[in-house]
Amino acid sequence: MTRTIWLVMMAACLTAWAAPRGTVPRAVATRYPAHAEQDGVGVGAKLLSREEARKAFVSDVNDCCLVVEIALYPRKDKAMDVSLNDLTLRQIGSETAAKPSSAQLVAANLQKSSRAKRDISIYPSTEIGYGSGPAYDPNTGTQRAGGVYTRTGVGVGIGNSGAGATDKDRSTIEMELSEKGLPEGSAAAPVAGYVYFPIHSTKKKASYELSYMLNGNKVLLSLPQP
Repeated sequence: MTRTIWLVMMAACLTAWAAPRGTVPRAVATRYPAHAEQDGVGVGAKLLSREEARKAFVSDVNDCCLVVEIALYPRKDKAMDVSLNDLTLRQIGSETAAKPSSAQLVAANLQKSSRAKRDISIYPSTEIGYGSGPAYDPNTGTQRAGGVYTRTGVGVGIGNSGAGATDKDRSTIEMELSEKGLPEGSAAAPVAGYVYFPIHSTKKKASYELSYMLNGNKVLLSLPQP
């Protein structure tokens, strides 16, 4: 294999790691427990329970944040810009609102927590391959050609007290969270994905309100308990 081909393959792998793929959006925004529409743009959201988060992720996201699945439905005649900066989450009864955490920050917090608390840590493992079949592209809502892909599994690390996840494990956690996160950028078709909010509550039945800034206007969604 020539150096040029090797560099092209590495670039393709890094692109696959860096680009969030999100989740498959439901048919319409009203299929989500919380939903709204403004100026022809639909918004749907669902707060994941701790059990749902455990099923959705190999990484222990419950250890650091709340996870909200968010879907955005652009107007048919106009693409929209998707940015995590437009989202906030507030516990009802609190004056403080939280902005989303990046996959990188969540992964770093999970690594730190693992080192502080566990001798045995569970983290994602990855496999890189090439697929020839079509795959769903959340940025366009269409099928895309096969290519370099990553597959997430489960790894277990055992070490001395305080050892926890390694830097390599942190990178793998970050990749899992990025791949499942809400895709940012221009969207001409519905997109969906998970957003990670650094909120901890001592209340078992705490209620939350999601705020989304759409074209300078605030859209508020009350998130029912899952």
